[in-house]
Amino acid sequence: MSELLQFLLSMEIKEANGENGDTVESKINGASYVIGDKAKYKFRVIGEAKIIAIFEVKNYSVVNMVTSEIISMGFCNVTCTPLTHFESWQKLFGPSSFQYNLPHTLSGNDVLWFEVAYDHGISSEKFEILWERGTQSMIHQLTKGRIEIEIFKVLGERRLYGFTCKKPYEDWETHLWNFQAEDKIYKNAKLVTEI
Repeated sequence: MSELLQFLLSMEIKEANGENGDTVESKINGASYVIGDKAKYKFRVIGEAKIIAIFEVKNYSVVNMVTSEIISMGFCNVTCTPLTHFESWQKLFGPSSFQYNLPHTLSGNDVLWFEVAYDHGISSEKFEILWERGTQSMIHQLTKGRIEIEIFKVLGERRLYGFTCKKPYEDWETHLWNFQAEDKIYKNAKLVTEI
């Protein structure tokens, strides 16, 4: 069985003139309708006119069809980023690396979307040390049931996207503390809500 193709589709509304019901909300709803249940996850970025969706498909034509239909509506910029699952990246480290079969679900409506990236201000060796430490911490918290997290690697880059839900009694800063996050590699945290 072949591996599912994964993509992050980002759609940002550029204009809405308010005429004939043409609002940011109507355009967000239109794009959400086009995506429908074709995406594994579909989120609105809180406070922005932006939707992101994670697709896991057998054939990329699904993503092309969704993109074409949204672009034909003429109201937003669409960016498609190819992804791989975190486990695929783990395999590259060889048999001595930690190999886990991680759950792939997010149960909360409010989710934190963040990026983990190589910062050119640090060496690749330092990045690997920081990433290994952060990864082990996240996996430990995940296997103990303390966090929910989905991790996707950007294909061909030293960049990851993480999505995590917090417990109802936690605040976001406390939740992120569980990751032992390093400012040099964790970036661009955004709150998103499932739509």
